[in-house]
Amino acid sequence: MRNDFKLVLVFLASVGVAPWACSPDSTEPSLTLTAPTTLDPVAGSAVSNPQPTLRVGNATGPIGLRYRFEVATDSDFSNMVALGGDIPEGGGGTTSWQINTPLSIDTFYHWRARAFAENLEGPFSQPASFEVVGGFITSTPENLIYVSDPLLSGTSVGEVGGGVFRKEGWMATDALSYIRYVIPTTPNGYVEFDVTNLRNPNPHSDKRNLMIMWDPSKGEYTTNPFRVHLAKYDTRTVDRWHMRLRFISNGQETNTGIDFFDWDPSRVYHFRMEWGAFPEIVSNQRVQVLMDGVEILSSNYDPIYRPNPHWVELGMAPRAESLEQAIYSNVMIGIRQP
Repeated sequence: MRNDFKLVLVFLASVGVAPWACSPDSTEPSLTLTAPTTLDPVAGSAVSNPQPTLRVGNATGPIGLRYRFEVATDSDFSNMVALGGDIPEGGGGTTSWQINTPLSIDTFYHWRARAFAENLEGPFSQPASFEVVGGFITSTPENLIYVSDPLLSGTSVGEVGGGVFRKEGWMATDALSYIRYVIPTTPNGYVEFDVTNLRNPNPHSDKRNLMIMWDPSKGEYTTNPFRVHLAKYDTRTVDRWHMRLRFISNGQETNTGIDFFDWDPSRVYHFRMEWGAFPEIVSNQRVQVLMDGVEILSSNYDPIYRPNPHWVELGMAPRAESLEQAIYSNVMIGIRQP
């Protein structure tokens, strides 16, 4: 009998069948799929981009896995705000997905992910949470907000040239102080910011500017065909206005101004400048400046404002005309919908 069993094993081996495959106790291995691992942002993170990238460690399972990312405002994911439903597995052991819609600032979000294949779906990863905070620069023209920079934590997402950070924000300390933001070409846009410590007269008897916009690739500032400045003068400055908006688009210049304001250095003023197409303006473009929600300056222009690159600066370092002692905070720059 022992010799007969050996003969059976030799025969099975000769025809390419593994002897153990005939065991009545053997089972075909089942396909399993594990949960991915949440990597970034980790639980409790603060992120500055309103469209952060989510990253997981890959699940284990069959080849060709795809992933589903979910973002919600609640921990049970009943209030979903973003979904990446068919993301191919990435290399290097991780898979990433950038959220495809801007999230709200100063808001907490929960996120998770799961892997799936044909007729197979794995468990969700361990959820993680994060908060979107102000302070970011984005570079894609699809985003409505390019810059959110509170300037209240001693840092800026822009390029800082001089000045000092205080608890109220960033203060220009001399005529060369500036913070610069580089944004995409924006024919319809806005810049807004808070500023305090404004007074009359200015610290120095000369023209001073709250902000400028220009295109450094087109030459120096004074002859640049794309340049804008919002100037604050005082009673000692020889000029027909005490506040002036100069807007030059592709060489065409418009100017407008207002009489003296009785500035209160303890007050926080909110400025917003808007430019581009407006529904009520049919044949040309419009620029307007609002202070605390009230329009104070405006003019029309024809050539579309297309600086490339588009620089926005607090102060006016190119002409050494930054407004000393002005304290800025809560800068927002983005696309204005006509």
